[in-house]
Amino acid sequence: MRTMKSLRIMLLIALMVIAISPAYAQDGGEKVVIPPGETVKVALVTDLTGPIAPMGLDILQGAQIAVMDVNEAGGIEGWDVELVVEDDRCSSDEGTTVASRVASNPEIVAVSGHSCSGPTIAASEIYEEARIPMMSPSATNATLTARGYDVVNRVAFSDGAQGEVDANYLYKVLGVRKLAILHDNEAYGQGLAEVVQRTFEDLGGEVVAFQGISVEDQDYRPVLTQLVAEQPEAIFFGGYQEQAILLVTQMQDVGLDDVIFFSDDGVQAQAFIDGAGEAAEGAYASFVETPPGNVEANEEFDARYEELFGVKPDEQGPFHAHSYDATMILLQAIQKVAEVDADGNLVIDREALVKAVRETKDYEGLTGTLTCDERGECGVGRIIIFQVQDGEWVPVEVPENLMEMEAE
Repeated sequence: MRTMKSLRIMLLIALMVIAISPAYAQDGGEKVVIPPGETVKVALVTDLTGPIAPMGLDILQGAQIAVMDVNEAGGIEGWDVELVVEDDRCSSDEGTTVASRVASNPEIVAVSGHSCSGPTIAASEIYEEARIPMMSPSATNATLTARGYDVVNRVAFSDGAQGEVDANYLYKVLGVRKLAILHDNEAYGQGLAEVVQRTFEDLGGEVVAFQGISVEDQDYRPVLTQLVAEQPEAIFFGGYQEQAILLVTQMQDVGLDDVIFFSDDGVQAQAFIDGAGEAAEGAYASFVETPPGNVEANEEFDARYEELFGVKPDEQGPFHAHSYDATMILLQAIQKVAEVDADGNLVIDREALVKAVRETKDYEGLTGTLTCDERGECGVGRIIIFQVQDGEWVPVEVPENLMEMEAE
């Protein structure tokens, strides 16, 4: 009798939990049902306390503006959108933890994020199983979209393209023939470094060192000292700004101050210049070009961003426009599939949403006119190169025929 009474109490508690839940999944998790007065919840996952926290905040703020725009226009069928903000610290382990927490929340319908490639790849395994579509604004690792997952999408460019442009620019424009390559042992930095190594060697260049560094270290002088004897003309670093600041400043301490420092979109931010000071002068980094036709829209966005957050977006990070577009594509897909049922609830079919995100076509965004292909590659734009000149990132000329031109 005592056992039966306990079972009845447990059943009653379970029914009470279901009754008071404001939004819940039906049909084995295939649909999300949102009662009137509640919100459509979209997770925003980025790095807010890890190695690229300033960039992560920039990504968060870009997404917040997208949500503001949708809510000011009436929301999704009258329901406001709410961002559920998560911090994965640019860590694969934390990315898995966060993704598990997001997937266990039946109210979350989509994910804008993650930011770093490592946690994005790790988290995508969980989202694929949970059937939650994701759109990364900044994860560029080439393998991310190559695994056949239909929930995985990005507006970021691929490191396959970025690494090839970087290597070609080093070899053909800067005339580098001996290159040392360092990376952060993470999916993003190492993956990009491998593309640069392969392309540079195919061009006829010599990679005199290819070495990973620990992101926990503060002193890279022992690693850099080993490079002195190899006499590299340039050092390419695959990774993020925190380690790049240390590398470029400590290069001067070991006699590598005349060696070109070249890096990637994980470094192309104001925080690198602020942290490295005069040592940043002359450094190179790659990013993606804003299409000329989108300049006015970006200027308007930048002005609103500065008004809202008190900082110019380019001083905060480089991916605000990508984050706005990533979030807006998800919200437009939600709008496309959401329906109001006979009881006045908003109903979102998860499988229909996964399909709608992937079928995005001709979205007029801040980063260009975006169409997702069959792998979830939605981004556009040409890779360009920036150099630090007089304390600012300045775009330098990249020949239109860089890949075909003869080496200098």
